Amino acid sequence: MTDTALMVRQAGALDSAASRRELLEVVIQNWAIGTTDGDSPRRYDLMRIKTRALEEFFGSVGWVSPLAVTPDNVADWQQQLEARGLSASTVYAMTSRLSSFYKWLGQMPAFKGRITNPVDAARPKAPKAYQSEDVQALSAYAVKRLIAVVKEKADSGSLVGKRDYAMLLWYLLTGRRREEVARLRWGDIEWGSRVIVSYRVKGGKRERREMNHSAPIDALLHYLEASGRRAGMEKDSPLWTSHDNHNANPGAALTSRAFVKNLKRYARQAGIGDVHLHQTRHTAAQLIADRDGIKAAQELLGHSKEETTRVYVKRITVQRDRYSDQLADELFRFEA
Repeated sequence: MTDTALMVRQAGALDSAASRRELLEVVIQNWAIGTTDGDSPRRYDLMRIKTRALEEFFGSVGWVSPLAVTPDNVADWQQQLEARGLSASTVYAMTSRLSSFYKWLGQMPAFKGRITNPVDAARPKAPKAYQSEDVQALSAYAVKRLIAVVKEKADSGSLVGKRDYAMLLWYLLTGRRREEVARLRWGDIEWGSRVIVSYRVKGGKRERREMNHSAPIDALLHYLEASGRRAGMEKDSPLWTSHDNHNANPGAALTSRAFVKNLKRYARQAGIGDVHLHQTRHTAAQLIADRDGIKAAQELLGHSKEETTRVYVKRITVQRDRYSDQLADELFRFEA
């Protein structure tokens, strides 16, 4: 029996909730470590999020043994989360983490075929596919304003501006996920007659994509040249590094969180309100779907199912403005 399996068995035999908690916290930590990508820059954040969800659940049931948990316990916990005002998507995500924990336990020889996943009988419905306001595609106006603000900072000579401009173009013109761009290394790019970029996608797999447009590449090389890093780039060198004067470790790999913080500031300066980085992925998908159809957007995003892509390209019910430019031309064409 593995150490983890032994601890689960021991927890079931203990009378004290405090003692069970001590053992289960170690089991939960083992699960979080074992199911989180070791190469992810957000690894510790993800582990903390996972651990918090499991500790919340077992705290709600009095730190009973995982073997004693029932579907009713799961359903009661979901109701508690909803009563706290958490969104349906958050409740679904937290419940999915609990399910992942039980699947992990079920893979152990000591429990294989002997443990039931209590979430299976109490899983909430997945949130409906829709574009909420915080993830909808950016309008053409918003994209132009945002690019203009970041480019102005880049043109001012700021290394941070040059880096952020290159990153923004990369996100907008590839539709890649947050960490797929943020953790790129020099060795992930193949330079030749065609530029090929290797992204580490969900599940730790590699996906190679051709980069046809020169703008993101040119902006990247210009940034690396300006920072004095281009000549010394090695295979494991991060593309994006910190240059802020207040940073305690200048030259370290930039975190996606740091870029998001800057992006939100640029959005405010552009007068377009709050912006979420994931909106760049929605924007790329919407533009491609409008021009070439849903299948093209599916290929861009790398989705295996068309239904997943439709989450990204389904519009909020707002009639598109197709006529104001024409009306303005007519109304103002006789103006001096």
